[in-house]
Amino acid sequence: MIPIVPFLLLLMPFQVLSAQVYNLDPADFLKMIEENPRAQVLDLREPSDYAYRHIPGAVNILPAGVSFLEEVHDQLSASDTLYIYCRMGKTSKQVTQLLLDNGYSVIYNLRGGSVAWDAYLDKERRRKSR
Repeated sequence: MIPIVPFLLLLMPFQVLSAQVYNLDPADFLKMIEENPRAQVLDLREPSDYAYRHIPGAVNILPAGVSFLEEVHDQLSASDTLYIYCRMGKTSKQVTQLLLDNGYSVIYNLRGGSVAWDAYLDKERRRKSR
């Protein structure tokens, strides 16, 4: 049993490297988008939520749609970094593995979704108005 442990330890770094998903708080998510001119933002919320308010430049595609992957591939390049968000973070976490399995290699997920994003922006507006 002892020889198996070093073998498993060797495999662990490769598993960590293959999962290139980063969960970012709203401040870091905003900073990454602003610093990356090729940022592709995917909004996974309902169209009515997207119409009300969304991150500028975001593409709205529902993950429940039959042609979800086809739409994503048509509108967003797998060779560029993908930034994703939903309402609270649950849906985007579920979609992440599907996207990784279908050609997307680096994904930044907005932790807490649009709810956290809106709270962050409101907090920043209040801070700046003081």
